[in-house]
Amino acid sequence: MKGKLTIVRHLGVALTAICFFACKEPYTPPQIENNPNYLVVDGMLDVGDSTTIKLSRTRSFTDSVSQSPENGATVTVVGDGGDSYLLSDRGNGIYNINYLPLNPTEKYTLRIATLDGKQYESDAVSTKQTPAIDSVNWIQNGDGVQVYVNTHDPNNNSIYYRWTYEETWEYRAKFASYLIYKNGQLQPRSPDEDYYTCWQSRSSTELVLASTAGLSDDIVYRAPVQFIESGSMKISRLYSILVKQAALTKEAYEYWQQLKKSTELSGGLFDLLPSQIIGNMHCINDANAKALGYISASTITEQRIYINNTQLSPPWILPLQDCPEIVVPHDSVDYYFGKYILIPIGSHGLTDYSGSYSTCIDCRTYGGTTTKPPYWP
Repeated sequence: MKGKLTIVRHLGVALTAICFFACKEPYTPPQIENNPNYLVVDGMLDVGDSTTIKLSRTRSFTDSVSQSPENGATVTVVGDGGDSYLLSDRGNGIYNINYLPLNPTEKYTLRIATLDGKQYESDAVSTKQTPAIDSVNWIQNGDGVQVYVNTHDPNNNSIYYRWTYEETWEYRAKFASYLIYKNGQLQPRSPDEDYYTCWQSRSSTELVLASTAGLSDDIVYRAPVQFIESGSMKISRLYSILVKQAALTKEAYEYWQQLKKSTELSGGLFDLLPSQIIGNMHCINDANAKALGYISASTITEQRIYINNTQLSPPWILPLQDCPEIVVPHDSVDYYFGKYILIPIGSHGLTDYSGSYSTCIDCRTYGGTTTKPPYWP
């Protein structure tokens, strides 16, 4: 049975970014030619905040898997005054504690016990005090939207900075569906079956660094944190980014800079072997076992901003794939909706109905959830 098709195509609008002196490179668990199965420790101790440590293993160039998480480890933060904090195993190599009340007058060590009996420790580290973020802002130009951060330390004590972020965006499917096919018949769709509006979140995986060493003042101006390409679904309606700032020691900054340089080539190739990147993690019961990573500790300051599509000039039009609205005659309802070829949208005329594909009606097909975040306006 043929139906009428209505297909709307949208083209995105082109915009360019401004880049300043901060550094941003993708970071993935290291790949090396002859894989010695090093432990990779990624994370830092966030004083007075939630702390997450990611454990994985180095991968070979020939590995087909993109990650090799280290599961089942025991991860503990221990102070030189005797206090101890156990991180919870969240699975997939993620270890977390919701609040880490470290004493700024003490030094702390990260200890890791893996299932193979290896014991790893970081050097004892002091906590750094991080200045407040002055502002998080954005600029639209050319190819998209550049989000950047401004900060300064009036005491000139910070100098080395690292940023992470959590971004969330609200988006909608092409069509809102008012009907659902159940038990052989069309019924009104209930609110808990509404898949028109979704929210999707992502945590940063990039290295975002900056240094004011060599400058007369400890001022960071427009350090780029995240770039959003023109026409991206992320700002199709409302976008939010929570930027977290940490002050680093010189040694920690140099480690991350060295790692950044080793990942500049495309495809995850390294100029330097990971074994040449000296961190502060060590295996204390097996001299042949190595660990990659640098643990540091600092207070965290943060700031959240929102970007509405209506603030863009011109506003972006989401370039969804072809989404036809297809007329389904009343005598073909069971065939099209019962076999899930189409999802119903609503009535069409006096007797017929309209429908479309799941990617045009169910926003969850793009990876999001219909649960509205508690901080959403």
